[in-house]
Amino acid sequence: MSKNRDHGHVRIEEVTRRYRDLLEMAYLVSSFVDWDYLIKTALDHLSHRLGTRVRCILMEDGELTLKCWVGTYDCPMEQVPIVRESIVWDVVTKGHPVNLTDPAEINGYRHTLKETIKIKAIVPLRYINPITREEKKVGALVADSGKKGVPISDEDFEYLKAVGELIGAAVGKAKLVEELIESYRKREAVIRETTHNFRNSIAIIGGFSGRIARLAKDAGLVVEADILTREVKELETHVKEFEKYLDV
Repeated sequence: MSKNRDHGHVRIEEVTRRYRDLLEMAYLVSSFVDWDYLIKTALDHLSHRLGTRVRCILMEDGELTLKCWVGTYDCPMEQVPIVRESIVWDVVTKGHPVNLTDPAEINGYRHTLKETIKIKAIVPLRYINPITREEKKVGALVADSGKKGVPISDEDFEYLKAVGELIGAAVGKAKLVEELIESYRKREAVIRETTHNFRNSIAIIGGFSGRIARLAKDAGLVVEADILTREVKELETHVKEFEKYLDV
């Protein structure tokens, strides 16, 4: 009985060590919105774990663009737009990860990089909008062994897919935060515009009441105009306080 418990404990420690990088990335996803940092960290883990080159491709304004990479390449990599006739676009569009182990599988597709890479694994990146429940496609994770042309093993492919899910979740979280911030900015702009218009209306009323007080010959009307003027000043004070609150 004791041996079984010890064996189970050792097994848990072994699994924890083996997948510590996944646990670290999961922690980053739950704690940070800096997706650039998380993606670079994830690619470093992947390259070390798989012994391959890895790159992250993200969707920007309807185009897939090479965002980050780890490993040595024999061609320019900076902000390369992904060719629409490439297999990467096909994988992102269909939403199913592929592990290319046969060079013939790439036939019929165009290559983005001048360094033609036929043996590679591609995992689409996506997340589910928690409000609309709509799936959002955000890019792809690509791994290859470069000139060695060694296929990604089934086990490493599963690991790659797990990391892809984490990166997709991180990108989704960052995008949702950006949308939330933008929503607040728009609402603040509307509130500021409404406040500005309200201030102008108050100023008009204040000017009108002042003129009435100066021109009126009826004592009762003068009193009412003075009361209106005081009310306007009180409203102006409230508007100023509200504007201070917006600037906090």
